[in-house]
Amino acid sequence: MEYYDDIVKKRNSCRGFSDKKVGDDVLNELLQYYEEEESDLVDEIETELKFYIGNVWDELKKSVGYNGFCIKAPAYMVVFSEVADHYLENAGYIAQGLTLRMTELGLAACWQTINDAEAAKAALEEDTDKAVACVVAFGYRDQDNDEKKAPKKSLDEMTDGFKFGQDIDTDTFYSSLEDGLRAIAHAQSFQNLQPYRIIVDYDQITLVGLPDDMTSEADRLLNYGIVMFNFYAVMWAVRPTTPRWSFEPVTDRDLGLPADVTYVAKCKY
Repeated sequence: MEYYDDIVKKRNSCRGFSDKKVGDDVLNELLQYYEEEESDLVDEIETELKFYIGNVWDELKKSVGYNGFCIKAPAYMVVFSEVADHYLENAGYIAQGLTLRMTELGLAACWQTINDAEAAKAALEEDTDKAVACVVAFGYRDQDNDEKKAPKKSLDEMTDGFKFGQDIDTDTFYSSLEDGLRAIAHAQSFQNLQPYRIIVDYDQITLVGLPDDMTSEADRLLNYGIVMFNFYAVMWAVRPTTPRWSFEPVTDRDLGLPADVTYVAKCKY
C-alpha cells in the first residue's frame, strides 16, 4: 500500500512550473534510475533518454503540445526509441516509471502531445536514427499557481468482471488486486479522458481500449504504457514475482468485446 499512497497517488500533472532550476544531481538520479532500475515493457526495443534544460520551448512548441499548446517548463525529458511493434506503449511504460521517480524527488511533470515527431527531433537538434517517442515537461511546481485537478473515473467505472460490461465482484478480486487496480484508475492519461478499461478474471487482467475521438493514436498508445506500468509497479512493490504484461492475444476465453473496443494486453497473476 505504501507505494500507491506515497508515490502513485501523489502524482498529478502540472501546468505551472516555478523558475527553480533542476540540478545536475537530480538529473543524475533520474538517469541512474533509467540505466539501473527501470523496467521495460518490451526488452528488445532500444531506447535513449535525454534531458533538455533551458530555452528549447521556443522551438519545441512548434511540434509539441495538445491542440498546439506546449507547457513551458525549466526542463524536458525525451524518450527516443527504435521504431518497432509496441514502441510507443514501451516508451510510455518507461517514462511513467521516470515520472513517478520525479514525484519521489519532489518534482512535478506534464506529458506533452507530439504532433510531429520528426519536427520535434529537428527542434532538439538531435542526430539519431531513433524517433521521438514521448516528451515530458518537468520541474518544480509553482506553489502560487492554483491548479484544479481534473476529475478521473472511479475504479468501479473502469473495471469489469470476466467479460466487457459485466459487473465485478469486488469481494472476490479486490483483496489481492485492489492497490494495483486503484493505481490504474489513478494513472495519467491525456486530458484525463482515460479511454480504457480493465477486465478482471480469476487468473489474469486484460486491458482494453475504448473509442475516443479526442485522443490521438500516439497518445492512446502512450496511455496504455502508463497504465501498465502503474499496475506492475504497485503489484511488484508487494509481490516481486508479479508477471509481466503480454501483447499476445487472448485465445482461451471470450472477453465479449464490442466491435469498437480494442484488445491491448493481458497480465496473468
